[in-house]
Amino acid sequence: MANIVIGVTGGIAAYKAVDLTSKLIQGGHQVRVVLTENALEFITPLAFQAISRNHVYTDTFKEEDPSVISHINIGEWADIIAVVPVTANTISKLANGIYDNMLLNVLAANPKPVVLAPAMNVHMYNQPAVQRNMEVLTRDGYQFIDAESGFLACGYNAKGRMANVPDIKAYIEAQLERGDRMTGKKVLITAGPTQEPLDPVRYITNHSSGRMGYALAEAAADRGAKVVLVSGPVNLDAPRGVEVVDVVTADQMWRAADSHMDADLGLFTAAVSDFAPVSMQDQKMKKEQGTEQMTIEMKKTPDILKHAGFHAKDMYVAGFAAETENVEAYALDKLKRKNADCIIMNDVSNPDIGMNSPDNEVVMLFRDGEPVPFEKMDKQSLASAIMDTLQDRWLD
Repeated sequence: MANIVIGVTGGIAAYKAVDLTSKLIQGGHQVRVVLTENALEFITPLAFQAISRNHVYTDTFKEEDPSVISHINIGEWADIIAVVPVTANTISKLANGIYDNMLLNVLAANPKPVVLAPAMNVHMYNQPAVQRNMEVLTRDGYQFIDAESGFLACGYNAKGRMANVPDIKAYIEAQLERGDRMTGKKVLITAGPTQEPLDPVRYITNHSSGRMGYALAEAAADRGAKVVLVSGPVNLDAPRGVEVVDVVTADQMWRAADSHMDADLGLFTAAVSDFAPVSMQDQKMKKEQGTEQMTIEMKKTPDILKHAGFHAKDMYVAGFAAETENVEAYALDKLKRKNADCIIMNDVSNPDIGMNSPDNEVVMLFRDGEPVPFEKMDKQSLASAIMDTLQDRWLD
């Protein structure tokens, strides 16, 4: 079982932190609670003390134990800290390095993972400054359990309600189970399609949505890794805490990926065009009268996975093999030819798990070791399973 610190800030959802504390205690965990001054307007220390059987901290300058400095000792004691709820005010202070209460001082002196569960009015949640500060905190390594849509204290029925207590408990315990083995590691991921221009208005591309690569980037960031996501053109929001490098062509993707070959793990999920036009027309190509066919001269594009397999010295290299026939034979051949450590194969001829589907079904093939199959599931769940499997093999 783990040592968990619960921070509580001044919002009406503060009462739910009592329930969370109770459920964590029932789960066998040790819990210490830190309240901000504003939280005291909604809940009392005695409620938490009665449940946790531990002293509740409210004042940076009130040292109950002269042998320790409390705001430092709490962080050293904790395996993880969860701020439930976290208000717009605390988010903004934390993002800008303002540490003017006990909880903020605990967070400032803490090297352990921190989970933040926002709760606020929908308009506050959507404020550009609040969203910007959440992005800053995510880049700094804080993890957010996103707010839900539902009935809010202000009377709105909209996004801003704190996540359900059982979901927060499950998230905390999942983070504890994963540990921080990827903290400090650099992960390079390529995702999405490339577009190879024919003229100013036309290009050659494929059906890749980028969902798998983006889900893997989020899974790696959740595990504490520094993630660089080299992305072709997609219609997806950037995962929080991930550095996104936007590219269009295969050559641009190769150059961007090549500049990050110092990564510890490389996941090459992008559907990179194998060929590109030898030249791009300066003006839009016209349909000539009487012409029924057109021939376009093509050239090979750089092989990013093969380049990583043979030239990245300390990178664990994993690629995807999206095939429509002889799937396993082609994937095993790719594993050998590209000098990869792992190939993740899937049959994209099946529209239920194809390039544009929200779901996927794969088999992980390794240079050393038995195959690891995963049945059909949503890409977020699959990304987590793939990352856990890679983490076990790559870091062991």
